[in-house]
Amino acid sequence: MASTSTTILPVEPAKKDSVAVSKDVHAQIGRFAILHSLSQENAAHLKLAKKELQDITDAEDELLLVDDDVLVPCQVDLVAVFEKSKDDASAFLEEEKSRIQTQIDRLTKQAADYGEELTELRSVLYGKLGNAVQLEGTDEDSD
Repeated sequence: MASTSTTILPVEPAKKDSVAVSKDVHAQIGRFAILHSLSQENAAHLKLAKKELQDITDAEDELLLVDDDVLVPCQVDLVAVFEKSKDDASAFLEEEKSRIQTQIDRLTKQAADYGEELTELRSVLYGKLGNAVQLEGTDEDSD
């Protein structure tokens, strides 16, 4: 008769930090992740819009130095370049400034909406899961 050797491996007890995650909590974590991503994207768009607004303000300042009879080159998007009188160029810059300010206002409101919902979800999830979940961004998120 052959001798059989059986090795018994110890079973690890459940971790004290383990938390059962319900379908509802899982959905809330997913919603938090989506909102966080949208919030980061929104912040990047807002930063670009603010820079564009500053560029237009700088262009308006430079336009003050131009003689009245000189045609001013204006660019729309990446390809359309045309010349305008100083008054028309000034009006063009005002329209662009207004358009971008509207965009900034919309993005700022969206950022506030995202922030409000993220704060609410963060509170609910930390209340349910405690330290078992990490919802705060890492240092890489702040770049």
